[in-house]
Amino acid sequence: GGGNDATHRILLLLQHVVEYDIPVTERRKQRAAAGDLELEVLNALWDAGSLSTPDVHARVGVPRELAYTTILTVLQRLTKKGLVTRGDGRRSHVYTPAMSRDDYERERARVIAGTLIELGEVGVAAFLAEADRLDPEVLRGLRRKLGGTE
Repeated sequence: GGGNDATHRILLLLQHVVEYDIPVTERRKQRAAAGDLELEVLNALWDAGSLSTPDVHARVGVPRELAYTTILTVLQRLTKKGLVTRGDGRRSHVYTPAMSRDDYERERARVIAGTLIELGEVGVAAFLAEADRLDPEVLRGLRRKLGGTE
């Protein structure tokens, strides 16, 4: 029924939120890997402040044995999404994060919260049960923030 669908959507959501190894199809694995790569590029930019395309490739692409063009595509995608800004360097573009790491995490949390609300009560209950299973401390922290008791 609808509850099962909500649970399935929650698990998909959790996969993006928590580093957790749920069996996934090959295509979903590739999509998740692309998301991971974007995050890795963002992390490199946050750590450095701003980097040229060759610098990003050296830090992220080379260790993963990825082509220069792959890193360039990721940077273009992040620019299109408004997550990084592109400026002109001497030889290549220089990319700078458009928001802080904390602002990015807050934005992701807002999106996740919106999705949870769409899922309704059953979905939220499934999310909380799965979160508790993955890391009971997260739920305890959430209860404290909400002013509840242990």
